Amino acid sequence: MSEKSKKPASKKTTAKKPAAKSTAKKATSKKSPPKKLTSKKPAAKTTTAKKPTTTAKPRSRKLKIIKAQILSYRRNNRLQTTNQAIAKILDDCNHKTLIGKKFVLDFPNSEATAKGVVTGIHGKSKSRQVRIRFDNAGMSAHALNLIGDIHI
Repeated sequence: MSEKSKKPASKKTTAKKPAAKSTAKKATSKKSPPKKLTSKKPAAKTTTAKKPTTTAKPRSRKLKIIKAQILSYRRNNRLQTTNQAIAKILDDCNHKTLIGKKFVLDFPNSEATAKGVVTGIHGKSKSRQVRIRFDNAGMSAHALNLIGDIHI
């Protein structure tokens, strides 16, 4: 008798489960869209009120200039490279952020300028020295101890 009662019970449960699932899906799908629409309406009203106050002034961007003094050519024990120099940062700034920035050196009593790029830091970080690679053939010896500008 126990074997016979198990078989019909399993048939009844399988028939009831799909019907319960399909009604639950239909009920939830109908309720979800009104919730989304009601949440969007108050958010749109508050954002329209804030927009005119935030865009009151256009921001102007100024180029910041940092001073650096050229100390020497970059060199090793047997060779000096005339298209690279070592410069000390004179202003208060993080010299590690200057890598990749443009360097301009104006010679006094002349219209000549030397342009280059900061390629990396030189030595210990507390020394605040950077390496500069010049765009053209190189730097004149008259440039030693001159002060140039690094444009940020």
